[in-house]
Amino acid sequence: MADTAKPPTGLDARHWTLAVAAGMASFLDSGAIISVGLGLALWKKAFDLDVWTVGVLGSALTLFIAVGSLAGGRLADLVGRGRMFSLTILLYAAAAAAIALAPNASVLVAGVIVLGIAAGADLPTSLAVLSERAPEGTQGRLVAFTHVMWTIGVVVATLLGFAVSGLGGPGISLIFGLLAVLAVATFVFRAFYPPFQRLEEEARARHATAGVDPAKAVPLAGLLRDRTSLVLIALTALFYLFFTLVANTFGSFKTYFLVTVGGTTQTVATGLSFGTTLIGLVGTIVFTRIADTKWRSRFFAFGVVVFVACQLLIAVTGGVVLPAMIAALVLYNVAFPFIGEALYKIWTQESFPVNARATVQGFTIAIARFIAAGFALVTPALIGWSPSGLYFLLAAFAVLSGGVGAVILRRRRSTAPQSADRTTDLTTKEAL
Repeated sequence: MADTAKPPTGLDARHWTLAVAAGMASFLDSGAIISVGLGLALWKKAFDLDVWTVGVLGSALTLFIAVGSLAGGRLADLVGRGRMFSLTILLYAAAAAAIALAPNASVLVAGVIVLGIAAGADLPTSLAVLSERAPEGTQGRLVAFTHVMWTIGVVVATLLGFAVSGLGGPGISLIFGLLAVLAVATFVFRAFYPPFQRLEEEARARHATAGVDPAKAVPLAGLLRDRTSLVLIALTALFYLFFTLVANTFGSFKTYFLVTVGGTTQTVATGLSFGTTLIGLVGTIVFTRIADTKWRSRFFAFGVVVFVACQLLIAVTGGVVLPAMIAALVLYNVAFPFIGEALYKIWTQESFPVNARATVQGFTIAIARFIAAGFALVTPALIGWSPSGLYFLLAAFAVLSGGVGAVILRRRRSTAPQSADRTTDLTTKEAL
């Protein structure tokens, strides 16, 4: 499919309401990542944790988001995206409550693990549900909106962290308690809001007219044996991997870095994070407006340059010059809306059949998050060894992400436009 799209048509209030419900997966995912990041320094002190246990906490969420994405995406296509859409959020609520009430490090780690599984399973499922019910030519805008929700989750979690920064451990417990409440409310909204059922019926009729059965999952063998699909899976996985290595480090260790390397207080660190994250929120809203137009690819090169410059600024200054850190945080939030996760999600949802999107999205999310989890495990040690070395490495990852993204853009421009619901070759392959 070429990297252009028709102007969005056929959207009504029901679609945007569904986008909010689906976007809550992204909201709660980013809220969990940021909140765990906010809690690391406090949990280290409260539970007398060593640097490797801090690494385990920082990496466990990412690792099990990968596990949840891998299993949940495929299960959604096999047993029903609507069913998974409602149930995964309840598991998230239980895990967030366990973290809020954790009496010791063991319960804390267990809660983070289950939270990751639930968030991971919900992400590809919610995106597939949304794109499946979106009219043709509008997927980009709606999927991009879920990233607005992701950024709002960052903003809200950071603001809450700033507000409770003087309370220590109990403040972080309050944040996770609120995440649990929001997850329960999301379940009720998803499961019992009548227009969502009507959207599902309309989508089923639309796909039936096109000769597609959304309930019949594309066989894994069909996806992996089809050369076009395999190349697209590999490219989107690599793009998301290199971007995630940078973004996950910022999300999970930004506050920890500012406190342990920059010498700021928890309050100052969360305050800086909140202020600069508002820039990212504005950027994601702008990206949503251009997501179904040619401008989404035209902003890409600019975003990559700024993204790389951000990492190099921290690497050169070593993270100890506060004005340079503020500038780097600003640059990061200017760049990421146009070159990262939102673009990756759109490419996936537009490039694969409706009955394979959750599988592919879950698979590529899993690859990136598994490797990012391993990187997060050693990140505190890397910070202790050389803050500059860490950020020179992140700069290299940013360059690689931009390079792979450029290949994807070139490939999409050279491919004749075609429907993402093309399933003839894939569905006839032998299932594993």
